[in-house]
Amino acid sequence: MDKSFDNERRRNRRVATSIYGRLVYRGVDTECFIKQMSATGALVEATPLPALHVSVALSVPGIGFAHGTSIRYSAGLLCIRLHPTMSHEQFMTDRLADPARRVQH
Repeated sequence: MDKSFDNERRRNRRVATSIYGRLVYRGVDTECFIKQMSATGALVEATPLPALHVSVALSVPGIGFAHGTSIRYSAGLLCIRLHPTMSHEQFMTDRLADPARRVQH
């Protein structure tokens, strides 16, 4: 079953994921669980969470580091706006289009 989340105002479709990664910000390097992701955004679970409007780096297996900004909290999760280069955005979009790559085995 494809759990995609369509939203017309998004440039890239956010998809449900089940990926463990790392969240790095202001001297903190912590494990995180990426619940949803697109090439330009992510919804992650992590402890501790950064303050809002802080630069963060999200390390995603098979993708590498994606740099972004913490923008809001949603039900105890962190929403991150990612700022990829055009080539990295296309790479992430292609990788996330494959349902098998949305889950870390």
